[in-house]
Amino acid sequence: MCMKKLLPYLSALLLVAACQTNWMQSDKDAFFEACVDDANSWTGNPAKSKQYCECVIIKVTEKYSDVNEALENIETISRDPDIQKCRIPILK
Repeated sequence: MCMKKLLPYLSALLLVAACQTNWMQSDKDAFFEACVDDANSWTGNPAKSKQYCECVIIKVTEKYSDVNEALENIETISRDPDIQKCRIPILK
């Protein structure tokens, strides 16, 4: 996932989520949509992008207690081996 392209979306999400302490459905939805927007640029296939981001959101919400923690670690997320594994079925 190209985090530079996600940064504007995630920055906006950070502003919205500044006072929240856990993963609200709206946080998940916004993170997912930003992920899909970015993934479309390298998959070229909306269905594959959604499949990839479904995997990513599961792993991110398991590893980070809330959206703020995830956004603070966005560069780590982009290099996380578990999250990189989400690409494997997409690239086949």
